[in-house]
Amino acid sequence: MAKSAEEGARYILTIFQRHNTRKNGTVLMNNLTLPFAQDGWTMADLEAGLPYGVEKGWYTIGKDSKFVTLTEAGTVEAPVGYVAWGRE
Repeated sequence: MAKSAEEGARYILTIFQRHNTRKNGTVLMNNLTLPFAQDGWTMADLEAGLPYGVEKGWYTIGKDSKFVTLTEAGTVEAPVGYVAWGRE
């Protein structure tokens, strides 16, 4: 079952966390596609979540679409409890 665009965008934030990405840090687009293919998500979920998160200001997508950059708003919106970001 397809998930909402918001759920996809929030899942992207958890992937940033897995990579210990901090504000203004980047991940390769490939680092997003693999988890979406393996963790019970679909590529359609990723394709819906990416623009939703950009619209919310949680991350930006590089001009060549190879990198996604986490913003301060994204670090604030990330799930609570991620100690590496100083949130508990």
